[in-house]
Amino acid sequence: AKAISSDWISDKLDIIRSITDKGEKVRYYILRHGMTEKESYLVESAFIDFLTFSDFSFVANISNIVAGHNQWDKGLKTVEEIELLYNCLPLDVKNKPHNLLCININGTYHSSADIYEITRKSWVINPNRANLADYVVAEYRGIIRAIFKVNEKGWQRVDSEENAEYFKGKSKARYYFEGNEVIDEDIRKLYLHKRLPLKRKGQANPIQYLDIIYLD
Repeated sequence: AKAISSDWISDKLDIIRSITDKGEKVRYYILRHGMTEKESYLVESAFIDFLTFSDFSFVANISNIVAGHNQWDKGLKTVEEIELLYNCLPLDVKNKPHNLLCININGTYHSSADIYEITRKSWVINPNRANLADYVVAEYRGIIRAIFKVNEKGWQRVDSEENAEYFKGKSKARYYFEGNEVIDEDIRKLYLHKRLPLKRKGQANPIQYLDIIYLD
């Protein structure tokens, strides 16, 4: 901020000043993180070369580029994502006052996704057990991104006749819920952006129950 308000002259500062002078905001992204200073300079120089080399200008139009190795762990993020990754507190599993049903949405979540729609359906679950949860939480990369309260109908079975194409080849019943995102600040302070405990090795089920008693 001091550099921007000073008389220092540079192309970068001039661009930032022109943006703020228009009443607009500068958006910051972290290209890579968790590196040594030497590594960060190397990545920075490679990225600048790539952006300024005319032969690569066509890349922006390619839609099927596969994300690189460690794309989430080390990859490009907004400043807000970096803060979540490094500053979120662990969930106090033992002392929390509610039963939670955690749904992993790693495969479908992105910044513009409707997180409610991708969390609420369609899952292979025990509906009796799921209905014991006080809240459903959406987990992405081990961090709780949203909290939902299921309505009085509880978890309902997806109609296989209306969704025949979807259920082709699937033998197990699937369930969904309807409800609302929790806006109560006390509840959000307890759970939102908290880091969940690591899953046991080999545990691939996207559904995780915390303090819910099994109903047979």
